[in-house]
Amino acid sequence: MTKTFKAQIEDFKNKSVRDMLYVATASIQDVMEGAMTPQLGVTKGASGFEEGKIPVAEADLINSLTTNGIIGAESYVTVISGMKLGDTIRFAWTAEHALPMEVGTSTIEGRHYVGKNAAKFPQFVGQRSREVR
Repeated sequence: MTKTFKAQIEDFKNKSVRDMLYVATASIQDVMEGAMTPQLGVTKGASGFEEGKIPVAEADLINSLTTNGIIGAESYVTVISGMKLGDTIRFAWTAEHALPMEVGTSTIEGRHYVGKNAAKFPQFVGQRSREVR
């Protein structure tokens, strides 16, 4: 039996909402996975670093992530999985040295683990959008 025009429009609306939610959550997840990709800290013997990865010496920086008040390195997974369109998600690394590691100081170069990955968000949205076409 053929659906009514109204039912077809409702189906299209529901699919569009599901697709937008998928693109949003998957793209945010992509950014966070990049930002939370660890690399050995130079104080632990690394000879250099790759911009866009979070340095890990004692794990206090990577474990200081809070997402909407949930603390822990995997907090973003929990929050993103329950996200609805229109929700606001806040991410913060609360370790004292989080900002200096991100942007650098007069004595160390910034690792840009947040900024470099956040800048890829439009690219991730494009990739994820192609998945739902």
